[in-house]
Amino acid sequence: MWALLGKLLGGVAGGLSRSLPDRGRQNDAQSRINETEASGAPASRLRLWRSFLGWILSLLFAWEVVGRLVVIPLFFAGWERDLPPSALEQIMALLLGMLGLGF
Repeated sequence: MWALLGKLLGGVAGGLSRSLPDRGRQNDAQSRINETEASGAPASRLRLWRSFLGWILSLLFAWEVVGRLVVIPLFFAGWERDLPPSALEQIMALLLGMLGLGF
């Protein structure tokens, strides 16, 4: 009984593995494509703007969530009234758009 079930499932798994693409070959092909694209990029300081903007937006997000909503009310309760309005919606729109997650 178990031998028959094992042969049946082994045959299904073997057929399934033959129909699915080989992940190792796909990863190698994608690596070659990435290397080709990176080697053709011009050497410029302007290509660093995206990582710089990502860090700035991430720090602003951390300030708006952790600093403004947690640290200020806990440790500096009187400062809440003097802070400008939150810009979390604008920061989230830019950050999620930059990450390709939509708005």
